[in-house]
Amino acid sequence: MISIMYPEIRAYVKQLPIGLMPIDIKADIIPKLIVKSSKELILTAKLRKEFLIYLVPYEIPGVKSVGFLAAFFDDAVHPLVTGGALIKELAGRELSKLFLSPKVDVHFFNELGWEMLAYRAEFKSTKRHRDLLRSAVLPSVKGLNQSAILTQMDSWFSATLAADDQQAIRVVFKERLMPDDVVHIDMNDENHRYHGAPLVSSSPLEREEPGAFQEREIISILHRVFSPDQIYLAPLRTYDKEEMVDVLVVTKKSVLLIQAKDGPNIERIVNNTISRKVSTSHKALKAAAGQIKGAIAYMRRAAEFVILVKGKEVKLDLSGKSVYGMAVIKELFNHEYEGYTPPLLELYAKTGVPCIPLSYGELHQHTSYIDDEDELFKAFMTIFNHGLETGVFSRLRVLPPGSIINK
Repeated sequence: MISIMYPEIRAYVKQLPIGLMPIDIKADIIPKLIVKSSKELILTAKLRKEFLIYLVPYEIPGVKSVGFLAAFFDDAVHPLVTGGALIKELAGRELSKLFLSPKVDVHFFNELGWEMLAYRAEFKSTKRHRDLLRSAVLPSVKGLNQSAILTQMDSWFSATLAADDQQAIRVVFKERLMPDDVVHIDMNDENHRYHGAPLVSSSPLEREEPGAFQEREIISILHRVFSPDQIYLAPLRTYDKEEMVDVLVVTKKSVLLIQAKDGPNIERIVNNTISRKVSTSHKALKAAAGQIKGAIAYMRRAAEFVILVKGKEVKLDLSGKSVYGMAVIKELFNHEYEGYTPPLLELYAKTGVPCIPLSYGELHQHTSYIDDEDELFKAFMTIFNHGLETGVFSRLRVLPPGSIINK
């Protein structure tokens, strides 16, 4: 494991938002590629033992260059994709060179920076790829409209055909570099100071029963914005000792109710049809909306708001605080937002509490660049108000240095 041999790499990877990044290790002549992404993408890589890298030409005002998209085929038509522009200051030239290398060690990390898989891989590039990458003029990150580039690349990929697949760089795994069933155990006290925290936590790749893992990982992400004393894991109602909500955040100004909906991360689920995955996302969102509605009702049933945390009563003062709801779903699909929006707008109509849907990956992306409560809820309300005005929620792109561009 590269994160054990070179522990400083994990600290570096934790700072990366998402995507592909080359790592230079002078003691090793084989190039190293970091892939930081979701557990679903990593499991797909494990099962398929390959992925494709598409080189995508784009042109926006003042910039004509090439980007890349790495596709992992859980589904033959709608794969999991990560990528972006090749940028000078963000190791664009080094990444271009790596794509042309015949042999590369590929290391997969999840959003929290844990190394989950590693393979020595063969990169099958052609003269066309070499000519395109070596001749490309890479833009500077300064003033670059990355959102416009991503929009063009998304449009290009949505129109790809079998011929485009044949022309992509094919990455084939040849040799396993670490066990593929590793489980990370976190015993760091600093990561377990929130209310209701266990003494230790773990992060496996494959999960039959995902709920508890996802809730703790959501809290790890929330630590980027909120302090541990503001976060409550699985608080219970006092009258029946049933869970009120998965994660509760209470600050001086705000209350955030988070209901998480994950699913098993196992081969059978990866191999489900896209229609089955879409249907599952709708059911999960409706269930989350119902549970958030119940949590709001419990908050309002008495003058004092009291919850149970590890068997102890905790009284919280909610007076004057803004209340928000968030349904964090395993996977959401761009073309389904007309269906995702009505249950949450109905919840708002009945309770007055704005609520939005986010995938776990989106929550990670938002908090990678937003570390301030006010800015996070500003992004939240941008999404919600768009849905309230148009009837369809938007998906924000949150890009460095924290600018929010919705396209």
